[in-house]
Parts: sequence; C-alpha cells; structure tokens
Amino acid sequence: MAKEADKKLNLNHQSTKKTKQDVKKQEMTNTEGPQNPVFKRNLNALFQQDEILAARLWGMEEMKDYDIFIGKDPIDINIINNKTLKYVYENPVKDVQETLDSVEKEYKRYPIMYFYGLGNGVLYKALLKNETHQKIVVVEPEIEIIYATLNLVDLSQELASERLTLFFSEFATYTQFYYLICNHKFASYAKIYDLHIHSHFYDDFSEDCMKINQEFTKAISQMVAGHGNSIDDNLIGVRQHIENLPTMITNYSYVDLVKKRYKSMDTAVIVSTGPSLDKQLDTLKKFAPYVTVISLDASYPILLKHKIKPDYVTSIERVEATSSFFKHKNKKFDEDIYFIVASLTHKQTIKNILPRRLVLTMRPQQNETAFKLRKYGYLGLGHSTANQAYQLAYVLGHKNIILIGQDLAFAPDGKSHATGHAFAQADEYLYIKAYGGEGEVRTTYIWDKFRNQFEADIEQSNKKDITTYNCTEGGARIEGSIEKPFLETLKKLCENKKPKKLPHIKPVKDDDVNKNLVKAYKFIVKKLSIESEAKRIIETVFLDIVPKIDEIIKLRDENKITKELFPQLVEISNKIDKAKETISRAKFKPFIENIVSISIYHQELELAKISVAPSDTVMQKVNKLIEWIEMHKYWLFSAAGGLNAEIEVTKKASKNLVRELKKRNLITKNEIGEAKEDFKLSF
Repeated sequence: MAKEADKKLNLNHQSTKKTKQDVKKQEMTNTEGPQNPVFKRNLNALFQQDEILAARLWGMEEMKDYDIFIGKDPIDINIINNKTLKYVYENPVKDVQETLDSVEKEYKRYPIMYFYGLGNGVLYKALLKNETHQKIVVVEPEIEIIYATLNLVDLSQELASERLTLFFSEFATYTQFYYLICNHKFASYAKIYDLHIHSHFYDDFSEDCMKINQEFTKAISQMVAGHGNSIDDNLIGVRQHIENLPTMITNYSYVDLVKKRYKSMDTAVIVSTGPSLDKQLDTLKKFAPYVTVISLDASYPILLKHKIKPDYVTSIERVEATSSFFKHKNKKFDEDIYFIVASLTHKQTIKNILPRRLVLTMRPQQNETAFKLRKYGYLGLGHSTANQAYQLAYVLGHKNIILIGQDLAFAPDGKSHATGHAFAQADEYLYIKAYGGEGEVRTTYIWDKFRNQFEADIEQSNKKDITTYNCTEGGARIEGSIEKPFLETLKKLCENKKPKKLPHIKPVKDDDVNKNLVKAYKFIVKKLSIESEAKRIIETVFLDIVPKIDEIIKLRDENKITKELFPQLVEISNKIDKAKETISRAKFKPFIENIVSISIYHQELELAKISVAPSDTVMQKVNKLIEWIEMHKYWLFSAAGGLNAEIEVTKKASKNLVRELKKRNLITKNEIGEAKEDFKLSF
C-alpha cells in the first residue's frame, strides 16, 4: 500500500511502535539542544523563516499531551492526544494516500495551497514532489504535533527553500499572513485561496481554524485594496503628483528634515480625530513642549482652536475636501510647523497651506519612486494619514510612539469623530475587539484596513525596540500596542525632560532645484516614449488575434468546438505570450509596470483561476485555451487602454513643470508634447 507516496519520501525512523517515552530515550533533545539529526536539520531550516517558533521547539524536551505511534510501513505514523484519546488519522497510510490522490487530482496545477493542520507531515512532503506546487502554507494549532513531526520526518529541504511555510497558530500574526499573500509570485492567485483541512482530527480546533481563515481573507482583502479602487483613481494620483512636481522640488526636502531632526526627541504623540480625543486635549496641551506632536490634517483645526501647536501636520488624501482643514491661517501659530503632505495631494490643499512650511513627499510606489528624486523622500504606506504619521514618527527615530484619538470605531453615542471635526461618517456595521480586550465596537471596512496597517507597522517597530502606546482609552484594540492611560504614560516618559528646541531646515538650494526639475522632465520624456512603444506592441497583437478569437468564440457558442482547433489556439497563445514577454523586459518595466498591473489586475485574477484548471485530455486543453485567449482579449484591450490613458494624463499634467523649466531658462522647447484635446477620464 502507498507505494506512490513511499517512493517520494525520505523518512528517518524505525519500523516499530513508539511512545513518547521511547522517543525521549532516543534523546530527541537535551539541555544542550537537539540530538536527533533529523530534528536538528529541520530546526536549522525553520529558523530561517520563524526564529520564535524554532527557538520554542529547540527548548522542548518531551511531549506531555501527545504520543507517537509508528508502524511497519514508512508512512504509518500516527499521533494521539492523551487527553481526548483521539488519533490524528484513523489509518495513517490509507488516509494520507487518499488525501494525496484527491488533492493531486483537483489541485495539481496550483502554485500555492493553504492547509490547516500539519499532521504527520507526510502529505506535504509528498505534495512538494510536484514542482508545480511552489509553496504550501501550513498552520498547526498544537506545538507538540510540530515537535513530533519535525523529529520524525525530514522536511529540512522543503523548509529551507520555503516551499513549505509552517506556522504555529498561537504565534502566527496577521502581518506574517499579509506579507505572504503580497508576494508578487502568488498575489494574482488570490481568487483560488482556500484553507484545506486534511484530517477530521482538526475538527476540534474549528474556532482557531475560523480565526486563521479570517486572518488570511483579511490579508487578501487588504492586498486587493492596495491595488487602488480603479484605474481612474490611480490616474488622479499620477496627474496630481506630476502637477505638483515643481512645488515639491522648489520647497523643503523631507530627507533634509529627517537628517536634521533624527533622534532629536524620544517620544512622539500622534493626534487623530476619534471621539475620545476630546478628553485628551488638556493633557496634550500640558505635555506638548516635551514631546513631538504629530497632527493629522483633520486634527489640525482642533489643535489650532485649543492653541496646541503641533510640530508636524500630515496629509495623504488626494481629494479637494481635505484642503478645507488648512483654510484658516495663524502666522504666529504656524511659523514652526512642517506640513508633511503626499505629492499627489489636491492643488487646493497646496494653495491653502502655502506660504507655510510645506514638505511634499512621494509615496513608496513604483510610479513615484521611478522618478528617483530621492532627496524628497518616500512616506505613506497604507491608506490613512494616521499610518503616514506613524511612519513619520518611526523614521524620525522616536523610541516611544503614542496614539491618541485613534478610536477606529464609533463611540457609544454613535459619534465617529471628535468635536469640531468637519466631516461625518456614513453608517457601516462591522464589529471588532474593543480597546481593553473586552467586548466589541462598531467600525467600518476602511477603518479596519487602517487598523491592519497600524498592526503591521507596530510589529515592524517592535523589532527595532520602538514601543507603541495606544492611549486612546476607547475605540478599537490595535494589536501590538500597549494600552495605558494617556496622563500616566506621559508622566512617566516626560519625567526630567526639558522643553524641546527643534532645529529648522532651509528650502532646497537653487542649483539642486534646477537639477531635479530637469531630471523629472527627462524622466517624463523617456517614460512617454517607452509607454508609446509598449502600447504599439500590444495594439499590433490585439488587432492580429482578436478576429481569430471572435471566430473561435462563435464556434463555441454554436457547439462546434473540436480538437482540430488546438494548433490554432496554441499559435494565438504564443503570440500573446511573446507580447507579454517583450513588455516585461527591463527596458519597459520601470515605466509601465504600475499602470499595466492596475489596468489588468482583475483579468490576472481570472487568468490565475484558468491556469490551475485541469487539462488532462485534448478537449480539456482546447476548452482551457479558449478561456485563456478570450480573457487575454480583455487583458490586451485593458493594458493598451491604461497605457493610452496614462500617456494623455501625463502630457496634460506636465504643463506646470514645462512652465517652470522655461521660466528658469532650463529648456527652450517642449519634448513632452500636448495631450489630445478630446481625451477625458471619468474623474
């Protein structure tokens, strides 16, 4: 039995029955660390992907809740829970072989799969002999099962290559799942996500399994949201970033500011506009001279009203409504404040802020980093200016970051923002864990995404010994932060501190301004040339193959598809592949990757589903190829359309830059060209 699995496996154990006492006698571990060579190899490999789990396993000496039983067959390994007397398998050999056959029959083309429950590990070693499975993710709720399996089955190669990614559910975090999901090799396979359970033994862990499944789906949702709402949304950002380039380049440099003030202060307070902010304002006013105060754009009018001067005001939104926060100016109050604003902000926001100290920064996204204007810096992962503010506090070298007004939830009376905030929030019904850990609070989908980004940032900050305090004293729990009263926290952190004296920077020197204006201009000229070339390549293939695709679709609709179509389908598919390969080359990638990936994102998700479908018979191959080329008809159309839209938007948005260059006598003619007068987007 199980000859197929036997041939695939390299197991290291005796063909005898063993209990935990027998395993201990073999000295799986001792006080000096693992003695079992299999376990040692596995731990060394695991250490590269999860140090905490590997260290925990290293320190274990025996199992208390589980026993191991090994039969004569090389894969006859079973594990029993001593408390419930339940086995992981009814018949290990039969169960594993049947699961292997079932999985390979249905999922043999899946590059990534997710499982709940490690079991004896044999299934995953066998599955990974299929090279198509580039990654298998396994979450195990019982650390003793991980310990037992890694002592008996050599998974070191699979773990070292990270084709097998192993989590202990107690240690697993949302952030780990998010970065796993975002891996560019697997991001397009989001629609095929499913959490498989390969043994009924794990039915007893249904609550934990549901939690893990929710974390994975939440991570997928966050990743999809990160691609933006639409191509129009992306192009608004492209347009406004390019329109604002002259303002960014001629004002203050974010990099200069960070260098000047790095580690000048120990503690930063980030002021958000949640309903709990009202009760924190008196304390903030008292301690403001001893901490860095970072205000969100929406908090700025509230602080102005209460005469609490922030050191920085952050803003990341691209909509005109945000500009209303900066309408009121107080020269004396504003003179030392730096307004840290995303370069894709609305022009009215810039108009309302100036002549105050404006620092426009780019976001760390491909279409902005490609300009290589590094002096002006990159800030603002995530969708919220609160996340932007947290990342600013991190970059400035603070040891402690305090959050206030960061409710991310509705107050009991239904309020969504502090008194004095300009905008109301539409009702939504989503419930998450409350501050303090007891009960739940009502939040919104987008607030929950902000919270997810906070948790990811806090996890990274913890690794740098930065402590995050959530002193909101209400709203939602933000995992990873320390929940403490605001006054108590500030008393402790500000003890014996002197009032701050922060140094200032000057605007960028004129020579550097000129160099960077020309640099931005030359990049845009080259970008438009490359985008136009890529568009021509795609359009040429599109016009060549679409009539043939339409003929084949008509035959399908008339039930006239035969296997004789296979060579023609392969020829069409090859033409598509050649075009995609060409525009993926290094020459094109920096200039078109962002707009193309957004334009064809949803087609890529569908293509991923098609790619993993079975195609064992000739007719299955024919039908799969028809789906494949039909979806590529829309892929090519969307890619060319996206490129055309960005070309026209870029030309139109470059007028400010060209005007500034001509004013400074840096160019004599416009090589960018004019946008088509009739080109419009649904802004």
